[in-house]
Amino acid sequence: MSLPQSKPSDRKSRSTWQGFRLPILLTILACLSLVAWRSWSWNQAIQRAKSLLQLEENRQAIRTLDALKDQYGDSAQVRGMLAQAYRQLGQKDAFERQLELAGSLGLRAETVQGEKLLMDAQLGLLKAPESQVASYLEANPEDFDDAARALVFGLLRNQDLEAASRFLDLWQTQSPKAPWIPTFRSMMHLARRDWKNAILEIEPALKQHPDFVALYLQAGIAYQGDQQLDLAESMLDRFLASQPDHAEALLRYSEVLRKLGKAPEALERIEESIKTLTDPGRSIQPSLRLQMAKLYLDADENQKVIDVLDLLSKKWPEDVEVASTLSQAYQRLGDEQRSSVLAEIADQGQKQTVLADRMLFELLSNPNRTASQCYELGHLLLHKQSRENGVYWLEAALKLDENFAPAHQDLAIYYDRMDQPQLSAVHKRYLASPAKP
Repeated sequence: MSLPQSKPSDRKSRSTWQGFRLPILLTILACLSLVAWRSWSWNQAIQRAKSLLQLEENRQAIRTLDALKDQYGDSAQVRGMLAQAYRQLGQKDAFERQLELAGSLGLRAETVQGEKLLMDAQLGLLKAPESQVASYLEANPEDFDDAARALVFGLLRNQDLEAASRFLDLWQTQSPKAPWIPTFRSMMHLARRDWKNAILEIEPALKQHPDFVALYLQAGIAYQGDQQLDLAESMLDRFLASQPDHAEALLRYSEVLRKLGKAPEALERIEESIKTLTDPGRSIQPSLRLQMAKLYLDADENQKVIDVLDLLSKKWPEDVEVASTLSQAYQRLGDEQRSSVLAEIADQGQKQTVLADRMLFELLSNPNRTASQCYELGHLLLHKQSRENGVYWLEAALKLDENFAPAHQDLAIYYDRMDQPQLSAVHKRYLASPAKP
């Protein structure tokens, strides 16, 4: 029995299909490969960003996440990680913007609330912070190091050194190799100006965690305090490579360079940093503006000294260093009358600021400090020497007595002069009569 023969038209159809099948299969494989490659590339970038966040390389993490967003489109995961980066940088406004966008893109409400809690913990705003963070960790045990970091920052901000030390001991039992543990311990030594013991914490930690950025700032501060200026320069330079617009690091770095006879390099570094501020909404801190003026004075660019300090001197005419620096600039320009008036302000203020170091030492040595004692130091620093440090001690007074009116009055004045009326209004509510800027 013979088999049926296929028709010529059938053979032609099969031949045509076989001719098309290979290109179609290759196209499908290419599409699948592209999808797989994009998925792999996405996961690699996410993992890189997570690693950068763990190392406190927050600026690099932000650049990585922004590039990911540009390449693959917006997502809740990327926005959530951007929020974490800004939280770690302490930039509350940017943090809130990113977290709001993450929520609108579908980030779980529990995750959003968790991030808000960690930010409040970091800023020292939580009541019973240890209890609240413990509750958070019950639901999120994988976030132990991140939550611990936020909690200890808040405890240190509120000057609760005993609670911070107690929690660091607990943290070490959970994560004995966490780089934040020696970092925080060094910060506690530095708060007491105990440079030697801070260095003893930092040096072995740097050998164990050479890529952990936060250690380099503390190392720079410790070496600067111990007058090991070459080491301070290298440590601060490394830190600024990761966080080029960090105000305190820039200030300390420029001070170190001035002492090493490298004032032009310090000025160039500050000017470049200000040009490339990553957050245009952030203003130059008064202390950094004053440092720029001092560097211009060193360079005998006296008109630039006046230009840089013009606004600051109008807002804080009682500041000792501002008045002294301007007095020298006007004297060099031949304006003896203005120079003399400013020199008198500086001289009178200097007689008061000599008390600041003694007051600070007494406060740091006294666990039973009062709101009045914190206020006295904060008031002196705010008006005569340092806005940032003054605000710190005024806030410390309110932590001890939230109704302490003199501290509210000074903070209302500060926020008025800094053009932040909403924050000023918070403090004016505690006053019988509003403070005048």
